[in-house]
Amino acid sequence: MNENLDEDPWLGTLERFPTLYHARASWLYDINAENLQKTILAALRSLAQEKKTLDITVADTPGYQSGRVVFKFGVGNKDGFDILDDKEAKRVIQRIEEKGTFNTLDLVVHLHYSVDDGKRHRVHQDQYLARLTFQPGRVELLLHHLKGVRRIAPDELVRILLSATNRELSRNKYPELELESLSST
Repeated sequence: MNENLDEDPWLGTLERFPTLYHARASWLYDINAENLQKTILAALRSLAQEKKTLDITVADTPGYQSGRVVFKFGVGNKDGFDILDDKEAKRVIQRIEEKGTFNTLDLVVHLHYSVDDGKRHRVHQDQYLARLTFQPGRVELLLHHLKGVRRIAPDELVRILLSATNRELSRNKYPELELESLSST
């Protein structure tokens, strides 16, 4: 898997990240940045394997229905995103190991919803762009809601990402991230 990483200088970053943020958070950490970034990638891959339950409203049925959300992630690459599958996760980890940690890591988060009532419903997805900016001992997360109806609010998504990362950190016996601040619109 020794791809020439110099041929992909934009890996991890978007050329034009939105300047309007729907959530801004900062997390404090007490491990080295390389382990943190690898753990964040593992947490995203783990979250993508889960189906979280939540109550969903749909247009053709009154009230809330029992539903699920599935997360899909992509890693920024100049003007688009590469799907964060196993191959891409290995490539990003290889980049961290060979060229050092990211100063900025841009992600796309797709939230795919479904309703568990046996009927066919078209439930609109949400799409967020996330920018993680790494500083010594601190990560800033900027979240932009790109499209959808915000079935999962921006601040809730920040907490889901934090929780998934802390689960991975605990599993690897690293100290957990601490939520320093969170604001959302």
